[in-house]
Amino acid sequence: MQSSEMTELYQKPADDVDRHRLIEQRLLDFALQRTVGSNQSEAMQAGRFAATPGRDKAELFGSVDMVYAAHILGVLPSLTEDSHESWIETILSFQSEDGWFRAGDSQGHGAEHSTAYALGALQILGAYKPALREIKSFAAEVKANPNVNEAPFRISLLDRTHFWRGSHRVGGLASIVGAVGQLGLDTQKILGVADGEDWLNGWWAYFEQRIDPKTGYWRLSNPFLHFGFDLLYRSRHDPTLARMGGAVHLYWVSERMGKPVKYPAQIVQTTAALQNSNGLYENEPYCIDLDGNFMIGRSLSGLNEDHPQAINGRSALARNREAILDWYAARALEQWNSSSHKLPGAFAAVAEAERVMLQPSLRRWRDVFETTWWL
Repeated sequence: MQSSEMTELYQKPADDVDRHRLIEQRLLDFALQRTVGSNQSEAMQAGRFAATPGRDKAELFGSVDMVYAAHILGVLPSLTEDSHESWIETILSFQSEDGWFRAGDSQGHGAEHSTAYALGALQILGAYKPALREIKSFAAEVKANPNVNEAPFRISLLDRTHFWRGSHRVGGLASIVGAVGQLGLDTQKILGVADGEDWLNGWWAYFEQRIDPKTGYWRLSNPFLHFGFDLLYRSRHDPTLARMGGAVHLYWVSERMGKPVKYPAQIVQTTAALQNSNGLYENEPYCIDLDGNFMIGRSLSGLNEDHPQAINGRSALARNREAILDWYAARALEQWNSSSHKLPGAFAAVAEAERVMLQPSLRRWRDVFETTWWL
């Protein structure tokens, strides 16, 4: 199907717009249930949210999840005033004395992920030169001048083999460098990185040369270790799906850097094959759907419209978009996942599909990666 035909097919009929509006209204109700404190209006203005209902204090992920989700759906003005200063202060209050942000969530997200995610929220809120503390250990963790032959930082054997795990550090550290610079801050002062742009170019030079040409993903340890890991890991998760979810953490950054996708056809073919028959990548929508749609959507620019994998990719995006919109619109708020951390990725997946499928004037939800380096 040609892109012009896709645009004609998705002209946002009334029921399509209604699904978006219904989800937008339910998100506001979802947010209201997760405010912290006796004054809900003040809590919303200041971004004092918990990730789940009934908590007695605000949480990093609760506050940041709501920034992302409300921004993507275009309802952030319904939660807070234009200045966003109070919400910025709330997010900054989660920064530790050593400079890192930590979520302390049940999934064990590391400081690299949590810090990159918090900085993205500050970008969305329009922070400029926020009062960010120095991340004291950053300079000691990274090499000053990474290049094609020198890794930007140490990567453990476990992180090389279980790359979904390792990618949070590999992509998160690079995202932090990019975001600190775009927040108007001095990367030397905050991170000990003299020139953020040069460092990022060296980071990408190293990892670009290590992409698996068969998939467009990464396999950084030897084949025997990967084979053994895949056998063990398959009992709990699809190892190829996990590699895709790891690879996207690097592509978020390289995309912001303006780097072309090296193996677009292979990425689309491998990624689309991971999608379930119902259009989702797992049993409910969350960030893995964004991961798949981003990998496909950003690869399409490197393919002719009539390339078989371009057609395959557009069909996969359309299926996933429909599945996510239907999933949220068909369920009462009580049937949504109780954790706010699943929402931004699911909503961003729809926005990514519509970025490809729809003309700009027809897109209702926002592409968060026009603003941030991470999600």
